[in-house]
Amino acid sequence: MLARANDAGGRERLMQIIRNDVRRIDRLITDISDASRLDAELSREASEPVNITQLLANIAEIYRMLGLPRGIALHLDAGASEMIVMGRDERLGQVFRNLIDNAISFSPDGGTVLLTARPLDGWIRICVEDDGTGIPPENLETIFNRFYTERPTEHGFGKNSGLGLSIARQIVNGAGGRIWAENREGKGARFAVELPVARGA
Repeated sequence: MLARANDAGGRERLMQIIRNDVRRIDRLITDISDASRLDAELSREASEPVNITQLLANIAEIYRMLGLPRGIALHLDAGASEMIVMGRDERLGQVFRNLIDNAISFSPDGGTVLLTARPLDGWIRICVEDDGTGIPPENLETIFNRFYTERPTEHGFGKNSGLGLSIARQIVNGAGGRIWAENREGKGARFAVELPVARGA
């Protein structure tokens, strides 16, 4: 098709399609590879104490430094007390970044993403909330299936592999926790993660 393009503009449009396809395939291969080796890594790697309070603060600061798109604001409400769980810092960070990215992609222009963390009867509950359109009730569980993806049109085709939430559930389950989605009262979605408090913490 590129050889048959008659003008520079046509060739550039085709090149952009090719670049987008390469990025999409690269993203898909990376996520499939990550998902396939995750179980082995989680069983092999030793857990260590993770300060959820500090981890969330670091993640929120990075997002603010890089800047959020479309005038979206990210608010963190985790208190000042240390909340310690057992897991892998980088893997749990991957979970929360994925949930924040999802919330951003479904937020309206000028919307707010709220990140909260609270102790709750031997658990730490971390929630990521947006004020988008919410999740169809029949999809509250299927969104965690591998390769399930549904994005706003403006988010762009091929920018999501459909593996992020499945990987997030693998990581959370591997840390002895649980993750689920629900709709907020009024408008928007909420993703909740519960992780057991580290013994002696």
